[in-house]
Amino acid sequence: MRYLPLVLSAPVLLAGAVDAKVLCIGNGGEPETLDPHRYNLRLEETILNDLFLGLTTFDAHGNIVPGAAERWSVSDDGLVWTFELREDGKWSDGQPVTAGDFVYAFRRLLDPATAASLAHFMYPVRNAAAVNAGELPPTALGVRAEAPRTLVVELEQPFPFFTERLIYPTGYPVPAHTVEVLGADWVKPGRMVSNGAFVLEDWQPHAHVTLRRNAHFHDADSVTLDGVRYLPTADSYAAFNRYRAGEIDAIGDFPSSEMDWVRKNLADHLRLTPLVSIMYLVFNVTQPPFDDARVREALGIAIDRELLTGRVMRSDEVPSVSLVPPMVPGYRSAVAAAGTRDARLERARELLGDAGYGPDKPLNVTLRYISGDESKRVQVAIAAMWKDIGVATTLHHTELKSHFADLRQGNFEVAQAGWFGENNPEHYLNLLVSDTGDVNYGRFASAAFDALMDRAHAEADLARRIGLLREAETVGLAEHPVTPLYAVTIRALVDPRIGGWHANPRNVHGARYLTWNER
Repeated sequence: MRYLPLVLSAPVLLAGAVDAKVLCIGNGGEPETLDPHRYNLRLEETILNDLFLGLTTFDAHGNIVPGAAERWSVSDDGLVWTFELREDGKWSDGQPVTAGDFVYAFRRLLDPATAASLAHFMYPVRNAAAVNAGELPPTALGVRAEAPRTLVVELEQPFPFFTERLIYPTGYPVPAHTVEVLGADWVKPGRMVSNGAFVLEDWQPHAHVTLRRNAHFHDADSVTLDGVRYLPTADSYAAFNRYRAGEIDAIGDFPSSEMDWVRKNLADHLRLTPLVSIMYLVFNVTQPPFDDARVREALGIAIDRELLTGRVMRSDEVPSVSLVPPMVPGYRSAVAAAGTRDARLERARELLGDAGYGPDKPLNVTLRYISGDESKRVQVAIAAMWKDIGVATTLHHTELKSHFADLRQGNFEVAQAGWFGENNPEHYLNLLVSDTGDVNYGRFASAAFDALMDRAHAEADLARRIGLLREAETVGLAEHPVTPLYAVTIRALVDPRIGGWHANPRNVHGARYLTWNER
């Protein structure tokens, strides 16, 4: 691979501005939507974090801090949360952000007509699941405005992680005065009204999404950038070339094969950060033969996680047999690795034989994955491991949006998947709850697992809640609906002149905290 010469340049100029400071940041792909209630991809979340402000938000180090709410309180039973909104909170058109805006937004998210794929994020709210299922009207949702700046949220059951859940776009307000007038067009440049540090200036599909500073943001004086331009850098090699050419100021990924070169030539640009995340394979349990737990177990135990992370990826990824990321605080999985590599292979062959497969009748598997050189290397390695137990694998790749659309529709046999973002274990274990929705990609259903998760959700004592979650994970993974692989390590390249970019396990770097420091 030939690379362009290393050239470092100043940030781009925003159209029509003089000496404007606008950072160009690679963002992994093309957004499908910028509607907070219809988003599904992390790359969309990155942009929405700059455009909107939820009741809670994160600081420059990824810690949860007050956002649109300046303070909150919780009832003794953990069921009633009262949020006091900041007095200076405004929409980008100058209108005040009110508790009524959050009531409208929460109802819109859960309204089945919105078709929000991540509506289950707000299922802790009273009646949320019933509203989302069309069994109750949106007005039955447990949210109300007691005063223009006082929002009361009633939960179905105790949920001690609620402040963390609210940092997602599913918890963001949307402007009723704009949405009701413009309909779906409200998210277009020049029409979108938002309450974050930036507003949407331009969106050129497959080219860039450009934001400019929001003069009405409550903390606008602390924002030093005039704007930020997100580029859809799905191809990590192309992004690497563009970064080295000075066309991009920061990229969140580059080919692991270039790690040695980067360490030697761009050591002060390199940012390696463990991400609170889990990459896994999911089986479509509604399709034979993957409705047979023996087949799923055989494929899972044949994978050598240490080989994947140590020799294939080479970026300090953390292997995991748990669906909960190893770095989630306060949780220690009871799931254990299944013996030596040789013992696992022997057991895998026995399981396939019991399921009716062997040399005379090999198992054929189609493994779907997200397009990309590194992703391909990982799946090729997995296919080679499966070959060791007599399985023939066909690899099928599509770009990010199509891949997850196929998963949500159940259009796969075995597929690459990933989940990240929260420091609580049930965020990950809920992926296997039978009524979670589209993100239970394999349509796994276990009455025993669901019952334990229900008990955990009803438990207010955090220690007992964690204990029930550990038990639930053990029961669920015993049926092998998914094969956890590893927690991701982010390989970022960040121009040293960018200030405020702090490593954190959420890998969030709000543009409101970034600076450009000329040298």
